Amino acid sequence: MTAHRSLYVSTLCGLALLINLDSVTGESSQQQRTATGAPTRFVVTLVEKDERHPWFGKGFVGRGHEIAFAVDEVPGKQLTLVRGQTYEFEIRSDPLHDFYLSTSPVGRGRKVLVEGVEGNFTFDGTVQFTPTALTPNVVYYQCQNHTYMGGRIFIVDKAGQTPQHAALEDEASEVIKEPEVDPQTLIKMVKNKIAFAKLNVRSSSGAKRVKSSDHSKAQTMLRDADRMIAEAETTLRAGEAAKAQALIDEAIRTSSSAFQMVPDTREIKKRAKADYETLVRRVEASLASYQSYELTGKKKDSEQTKVDTTKVRQDLVTAQRLAKKEDYEAANKLLSAAQQSLDTAVAKMLEAQTLTYELSFATAKDEYQYERNRNQEYARLLATVIEKLNPPQTKMTLITVLSKQGDNLLNKADQSATQGDFKLAIETVQNSTVRYQNAIQMAGVRLFGR
Repeated sequence: MTAHRSLYVSTLCGLALLINLDSVTGESSQQQRTATGAPTRFVVTLVEKDERHPWFGKGFVGRGHEIAFAVDEVPGKQLTLVRGQTYEFEIRSDPLHDFYLSTSPVGRGRKVLVEGVEGNFTFDGTVQFTPTALTPNVVYYQCQNHTYMGGRIFIVDKAGQTPQHAALEDEASEVIKEPEVDPQTLIKMVKNKIAFAKLNVRSSSGAKRVKSSDHSKAQTMLRDADRMIAEAETTLRAGEAAKAQALIDEAIRTSSSAFQMVPDTREIKKRAKADYETLVRRVEASLASYQSYELTGKKKDSEQTKVDTTKVRQDLVTAQRLAKKEDYEAANKLLSAAQQSLDTAVAKMLEAQTLTYELSFATAKDEYQYERNRNQEYARLLATVIEKLNPPQTKMTLITVLSKQGDNLLNKADQSATQGDFKLAIETVQNSTVRYQNAIQMAGVRLFGR
C-alpha cells in the first residue's frame, strides 16, 4: 500500500525556529546547555503586578502582594524544568522580598522546598535548584514576606515532556488569610523598617553610588525616598501606623529602583557576561535554524534571505576573543547584529513560501508512525509555548482541556495501532494533533499553513 500526504514545511520550520531561538526553554535549548555544562540561568527582578501575572488582582487587597517577581522580565513567568538538570536564579530584589522555592502557591515562608535547593531566602544573590525524583510535579517561586508574588514551576522527567497540569487542582485549597497584626507589633515593625530605610538611603553602598553618579533620575528618586522616610516618621508619631508602613515600603522600593539604575562595575560586568553567554547560544541556534531551512527544499535566494554563514561563524570566533579580554560590550554588539540578520532571513523565508513534499509510505503502519512523530513535535512545542508566553489563567484553562484531549486521543490511537487497525489509528492521532495545534494557537502562537 502506498499513501501520499502533503506536509507544510513552513509549519515545521517555524516550529523548529521557535524551539531553537528560545534560550531557556524547549528540548533543543536544554540539550545545548547540558552540552556546555553550564546551568540554565534565570534573572529575577521586582515589577508591578499586571494582567500577565497568574495571580493578578490577588493581594493584601484580595489574594497577594501588588508587587511581583518577574523572571527574565515576565511577571510570574511559568517555567518547565527537567529533573536532574541544574538551574540558577539570579535574584535582584530588595530586603523586603526574599526569594525562595516552595510547594505552596501562597508563599510567605510556607512549605519551603529543601530537596535540591541551595540559597533559599535570598534577595541579592543566586538560588540554585536541581529537581530530583522527590520533587513534586509542580512547585513555586515565592516571597518570604508576602503572598502570591511568584509563579509556577512545572517539573518534568525529560525535555519536551508535557507538564502535569492536573497538579494545579490542589491550588484552590491553598488559601490563607493575612494575619492581623496588633497595633503595638505594627508600630515596632514600622520603626524597624524606618531605621533600615534610613541606613539604606543615606549611607549604603548603593546610596553612595547614586550620589556620586551623574544619573539625575536616580538621584531624584533617592531624594524622594528620603522625603518619604521623613513623612513616614511624622505619620507614625501621629498614630497612623498603617499609613506610615505604606510610606516606608514605598520609600524602600523607590530607593531599590534608584540603586538598580546605577549598578556597580562588578555587577555590570557580571550581567554583560551573562548576556554574552545567552547571545552565543541564540546565534548558534539561529544559525542552525537558517541552515536547516536551506536544506528543507529548493528555495529561490533573494537579497532578503541571503546570510553569509561563514561570516557569522567568524563573528562567533571574534566575539569569543573579545570575551576573553572581557570586552563584552563589543562582543555582544557583534553577536546581536549576527542574530538579527539570521532571524530576519528566516522570517522572510517563512513568509515568502509554503513548500510541500509528497511523502510516500509503503504501509499504513509507516504512515501511522509518521503521524505520531509529527503529533509529538506539536506536543513538545505546546509545552515550550506555555512556558515561553505564560498565558493568562482564563486561556490556560482551555489550553489544559485541549492538551488533555490530545493526550487521551493519542492513547486511543496507540491502542488502535496495537490492535492492527491503522486506519482508525491514523485518523485518531490526526485528531490529537489538531487539539495540540488549537492549544498552541490559543496560547498566542500562529502556526504557518493553518
